[in-house]
Amino acid sequence: MKKRQHLEQSESPNYNPQDSTRDRAKKVLSLVFGILFLVFGVGCLYVDNMLSKINFVPNESESFGLSSTAVSAPVSVPESAASSEPISEPGIVGGLYHDDAITNVLLLGVDDYQANDPGRSDTMMLVSVDTRHQKLKLTSFMRDLYVAIPGHSSNKLNTAYHFAGGGASGAAQTVLTIEANFGVDIDRFVIISNSAFDKIVDQLGGVSVTITAEEAKLINRYSGDSRRNLTAGTFNLSGKQAHYYARIRAIGDDFERTERQRKVFVSLANKFKTQNIGTIYNALSNTLGLVTTNMTKNEILGMAANSLTYLNYPISQCRIPADGEYYSDNLTVGNVLVPDMPACQKRVAEFIFEDDLPGKKAE
Repeated sequence: MKKRQHLEQSESPNYNPQDSTRDRAKKVLSLVFGILFLVFGVGCLYVDNMLSKINFVPNESESFGLSSTAVSAPVSVPESAASSEPISEPGIVGGLYHDDAITNVLLLGVDDYQANDPGRSDTMMLVSVDTRHQKLKLTSFMRDLYVAIPGHSSNKLNTAYHFAGGGASGAAQTVLTIEANFGVDIDRFVIISNSAFDKIVDQLGGVSVTITAEEAKLINRYSGDSRRNLTAGTFNLSGKQAHYYARIRAIGDDFERTERQRKVFVSLANKFKTQNIGTIYNALSNTLGLVTTNMTKNEILGMAANSLTYLNYPISQCRIPADGEYYSDNLTVGNVLVPDMPACQKRVAEFIFEDDLPGKKAE
């Protein structure tokens, strides 16, 4: 019977076997596109849900009532740099060294654990994602640097955050202060509160750090972590342990303290070099709600999409001020580091922009 129907159908003057093949192909394509749209839709919902956790704040410093004109930027602006249009080559924009191929993000670790106190930015690390030279660059600014603060008298660098009331306003003020004193354009900031640090490290599975016997003894005693068996060697530290390690004051000085902070960052970066993009997105999903930033959603997505490339860049480190580029003094604001400002400006600019500083190529 089925054979007869097939013969009758094939003998029909209107029957074309190619039409049947096209119909099946259309159905298959419709199914494939339907699945793709479904996956894309679910992916968009996931990404949107992830990004909705972030504490976004406006990008413009003017939104916080701040003005960068309170302190003159140390870099003179040539007439050719008057345009605000993006530039493909390194140049000077608004009196600041700038390169479209380098994204400078200021990480602020805030000491805000006391009630009714906005705290101070005791950790200030400029992370430069340099796609021109294919490097990740870390620049630590010492908290006790004696600098001019826009709208205020000179003081320790970490008080800029406090003077503006903390939060996004404090971060914007800190950015302006670093820009005005050191002449390097800072694109965005990320604030990590005192309470968020432990959670972020734990969500990322801890951080592997090599510690000394003296550091291990202090971590065991004061970190607040129940594991107290650390000795000299390399260990995967928990959030509490890493937090205390990065804040140790009893050993060495504040220069060593900033070095420990950079070691924690480098360890976290190295940890994700071998991870896939799914793992990185999951880590971001678990931690982004713990930070405040003026980065846009598109910028964060772009960073995340290229994170495997960036994380495999070699990491370079710098500290401002470097040895021999400051002197210590005891002023009314306390013990400070008075920088040799021209030397510090030159060091940070050459570290970030290397041989591409405006005018350097012509030397």
